[in-house]
Amino acid sequence: YTSELPGIEHVAAAVLDARPGRSARPSGALASWHSECHHPAFHVAAHARLAEAARYVADGPLPFLLAFPTHTSGSLDPRTLIERLTAYARLGASPGPVDFAQALLRTRRDPTAIPAASALGTPEGDRLAAWLGEDGLPAAVTRRNAPARARHFDVWPEHLTLDTGERPTVLRGFPEPFRALGQARRTATGRCWDGDGVGDAALVAALPEDRETLAAWSLTAITSCALHDGRGGTAVLPLLAAAGGPAGPALHLAVATGLGARHAEDRLRAVDALLALAARGELDAVRLGTDLGEQLALGAVKPNRLADSLRTAAATGACTTTWAVLAAALPALLTGTAEPRGTGELLEIAADCVEQSLVTSPHPDGLAAAAARGGRSRLVTQAVRLGKALDRNGESVAA
Repeated sequence: YTSELPGIEHVAAAVLDARPGRSARPSGALASWHSECHHPAFHVAAHARLAEAARYVADGPLPFLLAFPTHTSGSLDPRTLIERLTAYARLGASPGPVDFAQALLRTRRDPTAIPAASALGTPEGDRLAAWLGEDGLPAAVTRRNAPARARHFDVWPEHLTLDTGERPTVLRGFPEPFRALGQARRTATGRCWDGDGVGDAALVAALPEDRETLAAWSLTAITSCALHDGRGGTAVLPLLAAAGGPAGPALHLAVATGLGARHAEDRLRAVDALLALAARGELDAVRLGTDLGEQLALGAVKPNRLADSLRTAAATGACTTTWAVLAAALPALLTGTAEPRGTGELLEIAADCVEQSLVTSPHPDGLAAAAARGGRSRLVTQAVRLGKALDRNGESVAA
């Protein structure tokens, strides 16, 4: 038995025509371990896939696996799945229930494939058609402010967290090992008990078209990297940026939080995700900047750490994107009652980006007041510089 790949012993035993030392059924207790953490639910589903594979090795192999992905993210093209189901019907083979469930979770939601799925005339074709419609809609994600509290070994100040609603089709129509993935989950402050970033690729490959849910479930570990000494929680971010499904509020909040991580390697992963989303045309810079402003106001993201992240992003040539994010984030610092350490550094990066990109933009709220304070502090000097750069670019465009 191996904890790194639980269930593989059942496949090996079936190949060797030997009885495995443990039951092929995943323990029901496994899904209840540390219910705040989402990893156990994935372990149960993965264990079920291996156990099913072992049964088919012993009882008669399947023609091929339906859930084998067609994209590196783990996603499965719906028309490829239709072709595979057609081959199954031609061969008179019945899909493995667990294999088919995983195939549905991996399938890109392309409504144009619904008629072809319905035309199969099989129960699996009908389920696929329904999944490509309303049945496959991702869970709703709700944002809330979690109050300050002490939990386990950490003191958590007030911070943002995300809850997910249930997915009725998964909860009621999928094999039992997958149902925990469809349950509503109210995220609570706590530790992730699966290790720092262990298995993130496998998790994304299990739900590659539902990155909003994965971002919501991963936010606690990412927040721990920003508020405490957590490491590795941001490893999932570049994977989510490359995955499918909407890049919505949950993913943007997760990236925003990761940009303020304590350790440089975690911040770099968040920068990679930011740049990947921008390259794919999926980055909402205003949303990300607004999230950063809220996190800065709460103290979950420190200005000096954010400055390091955005300087790295700008150094790749993404000055316009970096400025767009800063333009939405700066008002939270410039109009607040406090002047957090690192605000002048953020203004300097903003001025660099505006000067290099020749972007035109209104002055962020609070910039004029910061520039008018007088003195030679970094904040005042860079506020004046940023204001002049914006005015100069505006005049150049007008001319």
